[in-house]
Amino acid sequence: MCNSPAINGSMGLSPSDSNLSLPAPSPTTLALPPKAQNALSMYNPMSFIEKEDAPKPQKYSEVDIDGLIRALKNPPEQIVDLYIHYCPRIKSDTDNCSVSLTLADHNFVRRLLYRFEGPDRTQESDHKVCSKVINALVASPAVSSVTLEIDYVQSDVIVAELCTALHTNRTLKKLSVYSDNRFQQALNSECVKHIAEMFLVNTGVQELQLGLIDINLQVADNLALALRRNRSLQGLTLYARIDSDALAILTKPFSGQEPNQTLQKFEIKGFKCLGARGDGQIGNKGAEHIATILCRNSSLKELALKNCMIDSLGVQTLALALLTNKSLEVLDLSYNPLDVDGLKEIVKTITMDPATQIQPNTTFREIIIRHSFISRAGASILANMLKTNKTLERLDLQFSVRLWTPKDVLMVLHSLKNNQSLRFLDLRGCEGVDGPKIRDTILDLLVSNPWLEQVGVEGTPLARKGHDAVIKAQLRRNAEKYSEVFKGMGTVTPTAARVFLCGIPFAGKTTFRKTMVYSNIKRTSSSMRVKTSAAFENSKIFKGRKESQTIGIEVQVIVEDNVQISIWDLAGHEEFHAFHDLVVPNLSSQGSACSFVLLCDISVPQGKGGSKFELKDVNVIDHELRYWLRFIASNTRQSLHMLPNVTVIFTHSDKFPKIDLIAYCKQPVEKLRVQFLRVINITEFHVCDARSRKSIEPVQKAMQKRIVSILDRVPKVFDACSQLQIKLNEWKNQHPDKPLIKWSDFTLLCSKVPALKRLQGQDADIANERAKAVARAMHDAGELLYFDGLDFMVVDPNWFCHEIMGRILSLDSSLLVLKQPLIDQKGYTKREHLKKVLEASFCKNKNPLFKGRKVRGVIPEDLVQLMVKLNLCFEVNPGDKTSGIVIPAALSNLSEEAARGERRLSWPLGHNHGDELLHIGWRLKCEDSDLTFLTLGFFPRLQVFLQKRFSGVSDASYAIEKNFISFVFSGLEFLIEYNGPEDCQIDILVRSSKDTVETWATVEDTVLKITREFCASPTEGCQGVVLIEEIMRPQCVRELWVRKKRTKDQCIGVEVLKQKVLASARLDYEYIWKKSMEESQGLKADRAEELLGPENWEDVLNRYLDSLEKIDFEVNSKKSSYDMSNMNSPLSPLTPQPSRRIGRTVSLLPRPSEMTRQLLESRLTDRSMEVEVYQKRLFPDLSRNIDNVIDFPFLLQDAKVPHLVYLSTGGDSVNSERLVTKLTPGSYSRKFHLMCEHRDGIHMIEHQVGGIMRCDEKSVRSVRPHMLWGLKLISTLLRISELAAGGFSNMLTEAERMRLMGMVTDDDAPDSIEWPDVTGRLSFTPEEMMAAEDWLIHYMKSKNIAALFGLYKVVYLDDGMESKHTAWICDKHVKYGLHHGTVQMLPM
Repeated sequence: MCNSPAINGSMGLSPSDSNLSLPAPSPTTLALPPKAQNALSMYNPMSFIEKEDAPKPQKYSEVDIDGLIRALKNPPEQIVDLYIHYCPRIKSDTDNCSVSLTLADHNFVRRLLYRFEGPDRTQESDHKVCSKVINALVASPAVSSVTLEIDYVQSDVIVAELCTALHTNRTLKKLSVYSDNRFQQALNSECVKHIAEMFLVNTGVQELQLGLIDINLQVADNLALALRRNRSLQGLTLYARIDSDALAILTKPFSGQEPNQTLQKFEIKGFKCLGARGDGQIGNKGAEHIATILCRNSSLKELALKNCMIDSLGVQTLALALLTNKSLEVLDLSYNPLDVDGLKEIVKTITMDPATQIQPNTTFREIIIRHSFISRAGASILANMLKTNKTLERLDLQFSVRLWTPKDVLMVLHSLKNNQSLRFLDLRGCEGVDGPKIRDTILDLLVSNPWLEQVGVEGTPLARKGHDAVIKAQLRRNAEKYSEVFKGMGTVTPTAARVFLCGIPFAGKTTFRKTMVYSNIKRTSSSMRVKTSAAFENSKIFKGRKESQTIGIEVQVIVEDNVQISIWDLAGHEEFHAFHDLVVPNLSSQGSACSFVLLCDISVPQGKGGSKFELKDVNVIDHELRYWLRFIASNTRQSLHMLPNVTVIFTHSDKFPKIDLIAYCKQPVEKLRVQFLRVINITEFHVCDARSRKSIEPVQKAMQKRIVSILDRVPKVFDACSQLQIKLNEWKNQHPDKPLIKWSDFTLLCSKVPALKRLQGQDADIANERAKAVARAMHDAGELLYFDGLDFMVVDPNWFCHEIMGRILSLDSSLLVLKQPLIDQKGYTKREHLKKVLEASFCKNKNPLFKGRKVRGVIPEDLVQLMVKLNLCFEVNPGDKTSGIVIPAALSNLSEEAARGERRLSWPLGHNHGDELLHIGWRLKCEDSDLTFLTLGFFPRLQVFLQKRFSGVSDASYAIEKNFISFVFSGLEFLIEYNGPEDCQIDILVRSSKDTVETWATVEDTVLKITREFCASPTEGCQGVVLIEEIMRPQCVRELWVRKKRTKDQCIGVEVLKQKVLASARLDYEYIWKKSMEESQGLKADRAEELLGPENWEDVLNRYLDSLEKIDFEVNSKKSSYDMSNMNSPLSPLTPQPSRRIGRTVSLLPRPSEMTRQLLESRLTDRSMEVEVYQKRLFPDLSRNIDNVIDFPFLLQDAKVPHLVYLSTGGDSVNSERLVTKLTPGSYSRKFHLMCEHRDGIHMIEHQVGGIMRCDEKSVRSVRPHMLWGLKLISTLLRISELAAGGFSNMLTEAERMRLMGMVTDDDAPDSIEWPDVTGRLSFTPEEMMAAEDWLIHYMKSKNIAALFGLYKVVYLDDGMESKHTAWICDKHVKYGLHHGTVQMLPM
């Protein structure tokens, strides 16, 4: 169930009062403004502040200093944090130096903000303001946290004043002091001295954070003195340059004769100085000091050593200490050069010994290793540990396992099947988290192991493709702690199942159901009753009477062999489909056993009389079955082991007694079985007469056998649920006229079950949570309908699904009450009309739709609230019990214009010619529309869901039509058009007066994100559908093209566009749109950066940098025998050690929310500059260090002959030549080419004549290594930049380039071409290397190298002296080198 988030009063405020939130923690770092670039030589900090418990979305109000002082002295709410940003040297209107006060109550968080005056302010005025605030702090009764970010110049003055004020303050619990790192200068040492002296007398502060400090021996001694005497401090965080000697002094208070036993959290976040390894960081020697503390200290629970240059040796020292330590619970070693050996040492301490069955350390709870390098070998180490470990709760490997493969990820996931301790698994940034198998395995794991509360998959291929939404939906269910409530209770095999009858109208569903029920009655004793509230006229169904259509959903229950089977007969008419997918079970639920029966009438009447019948065409059969198969697949989540089971039944077989119907129906069923194999299990098909008990008997037996098999495979149910079901059945028998049960009566029933009974002295909340958990389980099993927040539950599903919803969805404007329509064309109806439906008071109209029974204990308000919870309707005036309601599913049909896709669009705020307005469009579409679709009920529920979000917002307006939404929010105008279940698309057009960053963020949070989450919801959404995001051509939005004109060519997938940018290796990439039929000639293109938006563009830059870093490591790493053995191992793929980007400049502090835009823009600038630097450097680096990338034979390395080979197909021009990627023996030839080997840049030689290579078997075998070496170089050049690749880009299509670069394949690429993986290190046998070397030397002997290839052999001159480096270079480089004296010709 997906609950609608609450909307607080902060929405719809003016720009200064907008609803803003603190930026979420991010693995990426924040950018340094250009003005501080010159200070980079001193510091290289990292973004280590991770505020995981950040406050909820908050509003802020700008006030003057007097207003802030008054709030500080007499706070209206609790003061959460006082934030002072004091930097008098920066005088900019865009600078955010300010003082803010964060206040909170039970409902929301708000901030009062005072900004320092603009460029006219002085240092004295700033100091005066800060002094006022500090003086007020002394008198404030409720400040629990103070954060001070200051300029390092004269920082000791402000800190001294603050510490003086805190000498007597006892309310403050947390103190954070940081240097404004825009200048990259540490805090004055006097500041630390003042703080240390304050701690000698202050006994209230429990947590201290100091940022950007140099801890020399003197500073360490000052802090050690405070730690020795202070017994209140529980947490110490240091963002510091500190070496091992200073650390030894600092840690003495924890290991002396009277050790400090109050500190529970100790965190060091080191800065790496440019210079010698380990300078300014504690390194392995510092790890020894920490290990000493762990051996002697019994209070420390959290230890974080980030960016401290601790490698595997240092980790080994820490691991030995953990064998004896019995207090540490959290260890964070992020941003350290750890490898798999270091991981192995840590894991040893919590891995059960197979011989003794003893786990060495049982207090350890969390391992956090972010942005390090754990190779593929680490997967098996972790998997073995997780199989037996019983204490580890969190494993955070964020961006440390980037190059794990799906096989490695599956190994870890499978190890968690029986693990009941792990709560958090973070695999963010892992490239192996990709594909349907990984997704389905995670989903199945979350069912079998419901104790998992979080699985981080952000930044993985799975998340980029939109497959993470359904995982998050299941995690939200696990977060309800259903299993925690019943932990330790017994489980049993479920004994109840559901059968859903699907099919088009008059397919025989109702007849089949009634025949099954009648047959069941005949077989069972007279004491067994059919559990249904609908009147059952059993005598008429066998007399040939034509059945009327099913209304809504009819539910009946039978019992077969002690298995209770509820039969849900889904009406075939379209108007009822909007409700059907709300009752299709979530297969991820505990004990949710169900089967689908898909019925199809095999006959078609001949002529108008209808007395004769013919067989239905197989194409028509395919169309009918396909719709319902897509419906089932769309409403059941993806799974590997719990696919929905479907039985196909062809009815009216009695009309064709002489035809082999089994053979006729087999072909369409088998075709569909193969097509839906991944998402649906079509178990069998039958041919029968639904009216005949004898005919359906084999079908019924097969179905019962299938249900028993399903019950054995689904998750067990808790015994308490089974016992409660018995009590509930007794209650329903006693109250047959009560379809609802009050929550108080339900809890009373729970108290009669021993396992749910509240024990003496037990907290009442525990018993209440157990009752809720039982209700959820029974809801998932289809026994009742339960929703949080309602004080009642529906215990008679047939009453609600058939008698109520069936009637409501049948209403239209033609039905009148007192000459007024029951429901108008806009879906509006009055509450009193619902009351009439509820009381079944329309019998006087003799309308069969309104025949029903009297019920007790139900009021119209209960019905409204239930429909609102199901997102079936919304109240016109929420909270007003006299207000009418709107039912979007009952909106009048589309106009002819809209049905043709020609609905005329207009912006809600009218026509505006402002050039400054931003126009952006998105499209959400089904990833696989052949197997799934957005059902008829999805968009009406989405209309309700969005309306509830914006109701009551002052500046929001909202209007709906059939398949259409129009609303205004926060200065943005939205047009949302649903293209129907066939197209499976939702178009979102936005016009905005805000900047790009704010517009994209607002649309993401307001529409895109919540629509994906809503779709993934197991109840309201379509859990089997994966929505992928596309960008719409801006011209479509600007000119408001009608839907018919917004074809698929006018949209481009976000991930597809990212891939195109990465494949082009150009940051100025432009996407060229295909012209529509009405457009004139000429190319229409838009820059990818503008199309993708800021956050997507940041992802592109980060992925580009990851690729360049890998190339950098490969190119500039020295080869050794050890390295080579590892690189050739499949468990150790070539990859950088800890990311070289961990040293990026950052803002140390989580900035206030109003700075989000500035920080994002600054990050984008920073990333773009890094990409350009890498591109310029890597091209010559690759040319100079080719032997580090490719293992050429010895004679080729010695440049005996040119050896940078590539093959082409030949052609009349360079542009017509294609690169050869595959060689097979045959009677044909290929053109043989050589590259220029100049050390400043290898490249293709234009107009090279080249040689001819005959493709006989021996030549192909010998040339294959040369071809792959050449492709390896070309692939590397393509990944660096288009400029580096030169003419090779023209020899490949875009799809071929993607394949060669190891990226996602393009469907348009020819499948017949082999695309070898040349992104890793190539390996050949010694025999293959020797054959390749001999062939090339022999081939070149008789060739005029200068004439055919334009190459000349030279030796490089360094300072006029010959070097040892020789190469074959082109004529241009020869002339340039001879002119400048850098090369000397050698005889060829």
